[in-house]
Amino acid sequence: MSFEKVVEGIKKLKIQGATAVAKKGVLAFADYVSKGRNMKKDSAFAKKKLMNARPTEPMLVNAMNYVIKHSKKPDDYLKYAEDFIKKKEESEEIIAEEGAKLIKNGMNVYTHCHSSSVIRVLKKAKEQGKKFSVVCFETRPLYQGRITAKQLVDLGIRTTLTVDSAMTEAFEVFPPDLILVGCDAITKTFFVNKIGTDTLAHIAAKYKVPFYVCGETFKYTNSLIIEQRSDDEVWPNRPKKLNIWNPAFDTIASKHVTRFITEKGLLKRVTCSKL
Repeated sequence: MSFEKVVEGIKKLKIQGATAVAKKGVLAFADYVSKGRNMKKDSAFAKKKLMNARPTEPMLVNAMNYVIKHSKKPDDYLKYAEDFIKKKEESEEIIAEEGAKLIKNGMNVYTHCHSSSVIRVLKKAKEQGKKFSVVCFETRPLYQGRITAKQLVDLGIRTTLTVDSAMTEAFEVFPPDLILVGCDAITKTFFVNKIGTDTLAHIAAKYKVPFYVCGETFKYTNSLIIEQRSDDEVWPNRPKKLNIWNPAFDTIASKHVTRFITEKGLLKRVTCSKL
């Protein structure tokens, strides 16, 4: 896939999820620079294009910074991009192992949106012979929750999908034992995930349900832009003069997090990137 197609795919959510964005993005970045004529200029251009495609994806930024930091010549870019992906995949396995330890027989687990990290945790728990159920929410307006539901059903995990606005009612009908979500970014005082996650966190706090967040420490950032998405995602043929507000992400206070499940183990706070 060409650099421009990767940028467009990330922008239009054809490539979605922090993991996929980081892996495909850093490879496209490295490939672009390795084929260019001016390493410094090409690197700056490619980095800016990818950052603008999805502003709320610091793991991709940290991955590109890692490649830039270690590369001495254009040919090094692909080498260190692949090195990053190796580190990422190693961290994924650790997070899956650590997260699966939290899943017990008979549990009802809640999740929101689509997180490959959460899927890996639940898959690992299933492989360990644990029997549990999952409730996931549709995640409007692009319905990423349906991706989660389908993948879980394909894994043979008992799954219930419901609408975002049924969160409070769901806690009464399907009492959760554990909340497990992914994240797009982590800062010193909050983490970022798909819109609706903060509502879930507040309801979990009210019902005193443990709330865990899956994410590598290299999703940490000190600088973050919270993305606003297109009006058309909410209502493509909306009435003229109707204003639509479509925030893509929530910022969720770290005080609501029981632990961050990271490649460094279970952490109460993430304070820097370990990449």
